[in-house]
Amino acid sequence: MAYLLYYLVLLPLSYLPWPVLYGVASGLAWVNWHWVGYRREVVLDNLRGSLPDRSEAEIMALAKAYYSYFFETIVESIKLFSLSERAAVRRCRILNPEAVDHLRAEGRSFIAYGGHYSNWEIAGISFPSQLRGFTLMAIYAPLKDKVMDRLITANRQRTGVLMVPRSWVSDFYAHPPVSPTVDFFVADQAPSNARWEKLHWTTFLGRTTGFMAGPERYAVRYNRPVYYMTLRRERRGEYLAELIPVTDHPRREPQGFITEAFARQLEQEILRDPVPWLWSHRRWKREVPEEARQALREAPFLPAEYDRALREQDHPLP
Repeated sequence: MAYLLYYLVLLPLSYLPWPVLYGVASGLAWVNWHWVGYRREVVLDNLRGSLPDRSEAEIMALAKAYYSYFFETIVESIKLFSLSERAAVRRCRILNPEAVDHLRAEGRSFIAYGGHYSNWEIAGISFPSQLRGFTLMAIYAPLKDKVMDRLITANRQRTGVLMVPRSWVSDFYAHPPVSPTVDFFVADQAPSNARWEKLHWTTFLGRTTGFMAGPERYAVRYNRPVYYMTLRRERRGEYLAELIPVTDHPRREPQGFITEAFARQLEQEILRDPVPWLWSHRRWKREVPEEARQALREAPFLPAEYDRALREQDHPLP
């Protein structure tokens, strides 16, 4: 069934012109807004809780704009099944790839931190040729449908991206198959499977929010410089990325600095233009533990994972 869906539906659709695909997206957004209402209450609750200064009319307008963009990203992602790498680069450029030239010259890998903001699918295809000398590593959660997982993974890897399943990340860092790499972490989703005390708790968009500690832990343990990667929508189907330095020396930074920097950068992006963030994700579904709430009265709650990274930092560097 997955092969039929891919070869009879998704791949043929990918050859349609951009205006036709965006017309389809507009139609789907209209149907969803007036009839289906996919996760509408989740979107509205997230918007109201995160942007309390906005009026109800503004919230409804943002929700409607979000769904329009949501379906645009779906058709853009379908288009990628047949889009050439050159065309992808024209639509998604890195403003300052020279920002990491010194790391390439030193043969050092680095972590690129980002959120579910704008369309990272097109970024994954366009970035390898713009960050020459590095292998791009992207962490992903394999799909339950094995056939569709292979097809989508193969499309993501066709420009040189190394896709690493989430369960293999520790092995990747312990025994890196290639070097230097750009390690992409899209790490703003709700960490529902981790125990609360393993999370970095802070205030994000006015709410007590838990963030995964893994990216900072890997940065410290393996001495990986960290950059925040913005991805801004310039216009329909066109994006501009920028590498913003967080630290070239993660072991010299205070505990929690890297995760806090990520939260603040992403928060600024969302407040600048709320529409492209993934508002339909149940980001705050997890109950906030009282211990984290009390700790946040003075400072962010830092997990013991950061201490463990410091203890293990003498691990041989890749």
